[in-house]
Parts: sequence; C-alpha cells; structure tokens
Amino acid sequence: MYPFRYRTLNGANHKNGFTLLELVLSTGLAGLMMVAITTSFLQFNQHKLLSQTLLQMQAQSQLVVAQVLTDWSNMCGAGVKSGTAATISLMRKYQGNCMQYDYAHNAQSHNLTRRRFGGRNSSFIARVESMDLYFGVDNDHDCRIDQWRRSYQASAMVNLHQVKVDLELMTVSSGQLRSGGDDLWLWRQSGEFVIHPVSFIWRLPNVCS
Repeated sequence: MYPFRYRTLNGANHKNGFTLLELVLSTGLAGLMMVAITTSFLQFNQHKLLSQTLLQMQAQSQLVVAQVLTDWSNMCGAGVKSGTAATISLMRKYQGNCMQYDYAHNAQSHNLTRRRFGGRNSSFIARVESMDLYFGVDNDHDCRIDQWRRSYQASAMVNLHQVKVDLELMTVSSGQLRSGGDDLWLWRQSGEFVIHPVSFIWRLPNVCS
C-alpha cells in the first residue's frame, strides 16, 4: 500500500488550473472594474443630461426674450399706460387701431397672459414661474432715469424710459439630475422642472430721441 499524501491548496500545480487565492483576486478585480465602468457610465450619462438641460435653458431664455421684445415693439398712442410688479398695460396696434393690451403672470397655470381690451385672456408665454417688473422713470425730464419703481402710472409728470423684466422660467429636465444635489438646481416639487432666471431691459422707443 502506498501511504496517503496530503496536498495543500497552495501546492496545486498551476498547469491544472488556478488556485483559490487567484480566483478570489481575479473575481475581486473584475468586480472593481465593473464598479468603475458603471460609475463612469453614470457620470457620463449625468454629464450628458446636464449639458442638454443647460442648452434647453439657454434656448428657452433667448426665445422668451425675443417674444417679449417683439410683441412690445409695436406700440402706439400713449405707449405704456400702467404697470405693477407682475402686470403691464400698453397700447399696441391692432387692425389699424390703437388698442390696450394687458399682460400679467398667472401663477396657477405658470404662464404669461395677454388680453386685448374687451377680449379674453390668452397664453402668451408658457412655463413661467414668476415675473417681476421694475419701471425706470425720469422725474425731472433730463433724459436720465432717476428712480426704479415697482409700479407705474402714465402722467405728464414723469417719463418712462426703461422696464426691467425679471422672469423665472421652467425647463423640463430629468429627475436623475437630482442625484447631483438639490443645491445645483431649483426644482418644482410638482414635476421635473428646473427653475432658472432670465433678466433683460426693455428700452422704450423714441424716448429723448
């Protein structure tokens, strides 16, 4: 009879396969590689979503500013009649006549509304979270803005030179960006909308010209 020989696992011949230690190390290395690949993919995907959202925000801001400036450029008569922090009334041409148009922010439907005198409210610009207006007036007729007011009423005592428009717009975005931290964005709780500001100055035509 031949004596029984004990062989340890570490003594196994590499020609016959891998040792348990090598298998454990290989599995661990593969796992680390998969984690790194997955993390890189998620970061790439989040960066892509972020870039898309920023482009959408920029395009939306440019479009909204162009819409407002174009719509308000066709004034006539008394020009701007009155305004508050969230409303403005001005005279615009309509079918050859000078008509009053009222603009306001609707907080419930999140849009700007436009109403021709005697008509109904219609949506002017969609996805608007808020609107703030400031009226730059000239009190002593020296063609310089003396004061920025939160309200305005047309009169012979003051001249309105500029209107500063502050808007908060809502851009559709992926909820995956929330993982980047809520401090990077201002989200609407009721949906996946990113809130972002846009500000511009509307200079009234033919003032001190």
